[in-house]
Amino acid sequence: MTEKIFSRYLSLGSLMGMVAGIVLGLSPSAWHVDRLLPYAEGFAKLWIIVLLLLAIPLVITYLLLSLLQLLQSKSAGKLALRGFSIHVVMLVLGAVVSVLLSVVLLRVMPPFFSGWSATTTTQVMTLTITHQLSLIQVWIARLIIPVIVLTIVFAVLINFFSSLKDSIVDRTTRISKRLFIGLRYVFMALPFSVASLALIITLRNGAQLAGVAGFYIAGVCLVLILFTIIQYAAVFFFGHISIKKFFQALLPAQWVAASTCSSLATLPALLVSVKRMGVADEVAGSAVPVFVSFFRVNLMVANPFSFFLLSHLYNLPVTLPHVLLFLGLMMLTSFGSPGLPQTGNVYSLPVFLAAGIPVEGVVLLKALDAIPDVFKTVLNVTETAAVTSLTVRWASRGETVVPKLHPQLPV
Repeated sequence: MTEKIFSRYLSLGSLMGMVAGIVLGLSPSAWHVDRLLPYAEGFAKLWIIVLLLLAIPLVITYLLLSLLQLLQSKSAGKLALRGFSIHVVMLVLGAVVSVLLSVVLLRVMPPFFSGWSATTTTQVMTLTITHQLSLIQVWIARLIIPVIVLTIVFAVLINFFSSLKDSIVDRTTRISKRLFIGLRYVFMALPFSVASLALIITLRNGAQLAGVAGFYIAGVCLVLILFTIIQYAAVFFFGHISIKKFFQALLPAQWVAASTCSSLATLPALLVSVKRMGVADEVAGSAVPVFVSFFRVNLMVANPFSFFLLSHLYNLPVTLPHVLLFLGLMMLTSFGSPGLPQTGNVYSLPVFLAAGIPVEGVVLLKALDAIPDVFKTVLNVTETAAVTSLTVRWASRGETVVPKLHPQLPV
C-alpha cells in the first residue's frame, strides 16, 4: 500500500468511523448498542495500549538518531546550527502564540462543551479488564519522562565514542524501521478504534462530540494559519529578501505541501523555491534538507491547543508546571518526528499521556486531522523557508553573500 493510499485510508476511514460511532451512540436502543459497548471499550483500550507500546520505543529511536546527528556539528555545519537556533526561537514563539490563543478561544467556547466523563455507566461487565488496562496506561505514563531523559544522556555520552556511534546508529535505524512497519499494521485498525471511542463518548455525552469536532478543526486551523502569517512577518523584518519575492518563490512548495501533507515530500519543490529566493546552491543543498528533516514547528503550535481543549473537556486542572512539562516534552520529541502524513500524529501521544491527558481523547482529536494536516504541513514548509532566509541574513552580517537568482531554474 502506497503512502498516499494509506494516508487516505486513515483519513477517510477515521472520519467514517467517527460518524458511525456518533450515529450508533445517538440511538442506542435501536441498534442494541448496550451489548456492543463492553467489547468496544475493551477493544479501544487494548488498541491504545498496543499503540503506545510501539509508539514510545519509536519516539525514542527517532529522538536518539536526531540527537546524534544534531550533535555532529561538523556534518551539520555552522549554517545548520544557526538555523537550529532560530528554529528553537520559533518553537518557543509558536508555543506562546498557541497557548495565548487557546486560552482566548476556550473562553468563547460554548459552556456545554465540558465535562466529558472518564468512565461509562455500563462498565460492570468489563470492569476488571478495563481497570487492568487503565493501570497499564498509568504505568506506561510513568515511564515516559525517565526514558526520554535517559535517551538524551545516552546520546550525549555516545557522541564521545565515535567507534560505537556508527554501530548504534545502524542498529537504531533498523529497529526504528521495524517498529514503523509494525505501527502501520496497528494503524490499519484506527478507523475501528475511532468508531469505538466515538460510540463510548456519544453514549456518555450525547451529540456533544460533533460540536467538539467542529470547534477543534476550526480552532486548530486558526492557530496554524496565524503562526504561518507570523513566518511572513519574520521574513519581512529579519529576512534576506522582500516579502513579495518570498511569497512568490515559496508558493509552489506550499501547493505540494497542501496536496501531500508530508514535509519530506516537499523537499525537491522547496529546494527550487529556496534557490528562487536567491540562496546559493551550496547553502540550499546543505541547510534545507537538514531543516526539513528535523523541523516540525506544527507540533508546538497545534498540540498546545489540543492540550488545553482536552483539559477543558475532561475538567482537568491546568497548572503552570503541567503546561511547562507538556511543552518541554513536546519540544524534545518534535525533533524525532518524521515528516510523514497521518502516522506522525502518534509521536505526540506519549507526551499527552505523560501530562495526564486521557489518550482516548487525543486519538479522537487526531482522527479529525485530515483538514488541519494540510495547514500543519504548509506551516512546516513555510517555517523551513523562513528559517533559511533568516539564517542567510544572520550569516551575511550585513555583507552581500546572496548571489543573484539562478536563470536556469524554471519559472
